[in-house]
Amino acid sequence: MHPLLFAFALGAFAHDRPTDSLPPGAPAPHEISGTVSDSSNKPIQDARVSLVELRRLSTTGPEGHFSFPGVAPGVYHLSISAIGFAPRLERVAVADSDIVLNIALRPSVVELEALQVTASPNATTLLNSPQPVSALGGDELQQAQAPSLGETIQALPGVRSLSTGTGIGKPVIRGLTSNRVLVIADGQRLETQQWGDEHSPNVETEDAERVEVIRGPASVLYGSDALGGVINVVPKELPDAIGRAGYVDGHVSTTYSTNNRQPDGTLAVEGAQGGLGVRASVTGRTSDDIRTPVGALFNSGNRAVGGTGSVGYRGGWGSVNATYSHRDERLEIHEDPAEDPEATPLQRIGEDRGKVGLTLPFGNSRLEADAGFERNRRREFEEADASDVALGLLSKTYTANVHFHHAPLGRWAGAIGISGLYNSFDKFGEETLIPNTTVKTGGAYVFEQAEYGRWNLSLGARYDWALSPSSEETRISRTSTPSTPTWPSGSRPRRCGRRSARSPTTSRTTSFPAPPRRPTPSRGSRSSM
Repeated sequence: MHPLLFAFALGAFAHDRPTDSLPPGAPAPHEISGTVSDSSNKPIQDARVSLVELRRLSTTGPEGHFSFPGVAPGVYHLSISAIGFAPRLERVAVADSDIVLNIALRPSVVELEALQVTASPNATTLLNSPQPVSALGGDELQQAQAPSLGETIQALPGVRSLSTGTGIGKPVIRGLTSNRVLVIADGQRLETQQWGDEHSPNVETEDAERVEVIRGPASVLYGSDALGGVINVVPKELPDAIGRAGYVDGHVSTTYSTNNRQPDGTLAVEGAQGGLGVRASVTGRTSDDIRTPVGALFNSGNRAVGGTGSVGYRGGWGSVNATYSHRDERLEIHEDPAEDPEATPLQRIGEDRGKVGLTLPFGNSRLEADAGFERNRRREFEEADASDVALGLLSKTYTANVHFHHAPLGRWAGAIGISGLYNSFDKFGEETLIPNTTVKTGGAYVFEQAEYGRWNLSLGARYDWALSPSSEETRISRTSTPSTPTWPSGSRPRRCGRRSARSPTTSRTTSFPAPPRRPTPSRGSRSSM
């Protein structure tokens, strides 16, 4: 909660300053404006225009007009989308004058997401992405909403859900899951879903802008955990009122599922004054047992409640933002009635996540940095009224990333970045699923893209370092277990004892099957709760 309070204080301080306050010697900001029309030059109302790099959003009025005042010199991308039209992505270079654009959209019965920001450092359309990417947003995302992330996105090509009950859905991409598939929320990686088949990602999609899915290896940008693919839950942009009057807005959405009597609702409120923007949302759902033609599935209900608060400030010097999320879940697990018809095992999960981010423009280049924290506490009980924890899992993760998006070099544009992660895991309760561990990782990458007519080229390389010591009681004798080979995919070796693994990682447009993983005593599955 401390990062969010700090950001509120910072935003209050920034609000007292003029929106166009600039450091001494900094270039004056300009305005990007224009109109959106169809092929017959008729204005399109309610088109969404996004200034991707600055994460600013505008909606066209009756005359199809949009504007982004207070934009510092640099190279940006405008994403334009409207219902009934094909999306468009425009590259805009702001120098020493205002930019006025006339953008025409062509009608299309197939509506694609306007852009993707997961498969490459620079925003591209889904068709021009260097890797296969699917996106779920808008009405389609609302209609696909389910208690778990896996169930929500399982209709996308190449994606399935590994489920062992209501509210438990692990995403599967082309047959790979758990720690072969990386789940991130607003660029922050989540380390909570790789322990067992009853442990799925604890992230809310009800109030998200869209969900992007990379099908296939994405190790250059995200490390070896992304060997099977990446799932990115992209939040809605923070509002701003730069160049217009401040405002407060909100919306409520509700659904009801009749089978398990599940009400589901989200309340969101947002507002802006000058460059300061605030957004908050609360989501809750509850359900009874699932009903089938032969009767109800005993002990299959669930309950989840969570909320997210974000605050940010945009100015001529750059932008800063902070986000805090909390989610609490109670999941009942249906057991085979032939074994124990009265079994009432359940899970209680608490998830806290915070992130602060900073963006600084440097002419046609920009620097992005962020730091995040995640705490996931999972408790499993043998019976509904039990007070003793059968299996307890506590994970704490700290992440940091720095990305430098350099100015275009001819047709080539890209980024250089470094990332770090520290994860500590502690077990408690009567049972043991995996031992206590501490993992430290670091990586550096370079990724470049270029367009030559209808050809899109991408090149990248990454170097990763990992240290994963474990306690004396859980070390595995190296004499009884063969060593883990190093593979070109850059998979992080899982070793016990104080050893480090260093291996460069490269990414090509071709892919190959993942190497078989050697079993270890620490990765067994429990036969019961």
